[in-house]
Amino acid sequence: MDKVNKKRPLYKRSWFLTVLAFLVSQLYFNFVELTGWGPKYREMNGFPANIVELDFFQNYLSFYENPWFNIVTVFLGIFTVIQIITGIKKDIRNEDCGT
Repeated sequence: MDKVNKKRPLYKRSWFLTVLAFLVSQLYFNFVELTGWGPKYREMNGFPANIVELDFFQNYLSFYENPWFNIVTVFLGIFTVIQIITGIKKDIRNEDCGT
């Protein structure tokens, strides 16, 4: 008899949940930027202020007016890409072992 290949649905994969969390955070940041209902953040000092003041960060990585949102977006974006790569590698490895 033929083996039935049971694949996990997309929504149960760990990398998909990470992408979904990233998208939800971006929706929240956009909502806060558009409505102005966001929390009041203190002024940046020290290391985060040095990162935000870099020319590269100001020219290419400034998605929002709030610098905290920019830092969190970059951090979450890097984390999401790493999760996607490792999750897809794991899925490919598991499919190869199943045949």
